[in-house]
Amino acid sequence: MLRMTPGRAVAALLVLVAAPPASAQTAAPAQAAAATSRPASAAAMYEFLLARRAESREDLKAAQAALERAVALDPSSSELQAELAGFFARQNKANEAVTAAERALVLDAESEEAHRILGLVNAAWADGVVDGPSGGNEKAWRTAAIDHLQKVQASPSMATDLGLQLTLARQLLGADRAADAVPILERVVSQTGPAGEPVSLLADALRTTGQLDRAATVLEAAAAANPRYYIALGDVYERQQKFDDAAEAFDRGAKALRTPGRELPLRRANALLSLPDGAGAERAIATLTDLIARTPKDAVAHFLMARAQFQKGDAAAARKAADQALAIEPRHVPTLSLLAGHYREQYDYAEVVSVLGAIDDDAAVKALGPADAVRLLAELGGARQQLGDHDGAVRAFERASRLRPDAAPFSAALAQAQLQAGRASDAARTAREARARNTGNTGDLDLIRIEALASIRGGRAAQGVTDAENAVAARRTTVPGAFALADVYQEAKRHVDAIGVLTPLASAQPDNDTIAFRLGAAYDAADRPAEAERALRGILTRDPLNANTLNYLGYMLANRGQQLPEALTLVDRALVAEPDNPAFLDSRGWALFKLGRTADAEAPLRRAATTLRGSSVIQSHFAEVLTALGKRDEAAERLELALKGDLVDIDRAGLEKRLQGLRRRPR
Repeated sequence: MLRMTPGRAVAALLVLVAAPPASAQTAAPAQAAAATSRPASAAAMYEFLLARRAESREDLKAAQAALERAVALDPSSSELQAELAGFFARQNKANEAVTAAERALVLDAESEEAHRILGLVNAAWADGVVDGPSGGNEKAWRTAAIDHLQKVQASPSMATDLGLQLTLARQLLGADRAADAVPILERVVSQTGPAGEPVSLLADALRTTGQLDRAATVLEAAAAANPRYYIALGDVYERQQKFDDAAEAFDRGAKALRTPGRELPLRRANALLSLPDGAGAERAIATLTDLIARTPKDAVAHFLMARAQFQKGDAAAARKAADQALAIEPRHVPTLSLLAGHYREQYDYAEVVSVLGAIDDDAAVKALGPADAVRLLAELGGARQQLGDHDGAVRAFERASRLRPDAAPFSAALAQAQLQAGRASDAARTAREARARNTGNTGDLDLIRIEALASIRGGRAAQGVTDAENAVAARRTTVPGAFALADVYQEAKRHVDAIGVLTPLASAQPDNDTIAFRLGAAYDAADRPAEAERALRGILTRDPLNANTLNYLGYMLANRGQQLPEALTLVDRALVAEPDNPAFLDSRGWALFKLGRTADAEAPLRRAATTLRGSSVIQSHFAEVLTALGKRDEAAERLELALKGDLVDIDRAGLEKRLQGLRRRPR
């Protein structure tokens, strides 16, 4: 095979493909001699030598003319066509190079030089180094590059050309064939040592294939030679959930670099904050304190400081750090999410609204971007629901749903908010339209359920149940399908049917506490307390600390005026696990009231009613206690809130009668 001199080939092909070609490593006297052995090639060889000399003098026009004369003199020579292809490649004339290389392959299907050129050019197109021809695409070019380079993979020329091997490895990685790239990269690294691009690519390939221990070993050696690899090493440790090791890697990297900047300290703090039970909080605070002293306007550093302070248990310091982050970047999404999540876990929905209220406008949504805006709007809508601000909840979920009309959960949340706002027809329409966009997806069960509930609340109970039964028919024996249908039956007061759809599941999965809990609640709604109690106590036998079951059983007994001392004990056990849970506080207050301890009942019920303003049943309980304490004006206000609330487990007519009674009584 005829080859050009190495210096020129390397310089030009680096522009095209960013990798030195195999043919550029050596001159080609042996191939030239072979060409002259054919009588018809002597003149062609002369022109080839003229071309090589002209190119060395950078007389490219003369070089091309000589090569073309050589090809004309010996048109059957695949070597000359391949050399012409190489010349065009070195001049960044990719299309001409491909044409010449393809002609070479017609003459000799195993031409190494032609395959090399085609592999390199297609790789350059796939990577966007140069623009590819119209009608092509990245996947096709990458496939072609791999195909051509693999045809010469076993050749001696490729074995000595590390650049060509790297090009093939890059293409394999780009084609999601990391496993095939690993052995190639291992061979390259064995020759180059643990540094440079080869080791980075090998580590990436090992990570992609899940070989994290091997990736760590490679990067440990690389980091010892070059501290910049500590970042990649820390990444691997994080994926292995070795957060202490990750923090150490980031710290060693920062100490080894003259100017570590902000990335390594931030990565170290983040790794420390990933340790369980806040074990790394103090060390993270120390790292961040130093960083903030150097870069006081770093919003990310203040955000991580807020995380660290929350983990340490210092809510005031955390809020101060979060406020500083938001002062620098008012719509810093991680900080907004952190604060909202913290307050939600504390059941402080008013603070969630305070933190996120500013994002509920078009300008804020546009500034945040769709993905972040949807998530925060959903958080805001949920908080407003708990506070009884149904119109505000609808507004937030409408914005979220417009941003993600294809996502069933956001449509379901909007429909649920509309239902709670008393807009049954809007809820039904939202659910119906969303179902048409999500046919067959698991998320459509929520939409089916809400559409049926809307029909029932709109006075079309029979139609709503029938529609739900038809829509869920193929899935009524699955847990999600049975739960959705049971909700519809219970809303329609068809408790026997709800029990009927849940019982087979409970029989088939007797140790499934979620199913047992739902069945117990269905028995309770059907006024079959003995069966409800048996189902709930069965859960507690298996899991004595199940807080939701402790609370439900305690509330059920208290609400029925049965076993009141035990009822209070059960609820108090639930509160040990979740002392701020407003539903549990409501149960405690109601149990105390049933025990005749009305004055003691006020405090837990006030906390619950203040937190969950949208819960009709909690407002009703609190109103009854306030009435018994002689606080009739406040009791009337609470009943008004109950009538504006979710109306779950509530007799609306009964509430209205109680409110009228309070208003008629003399003050």
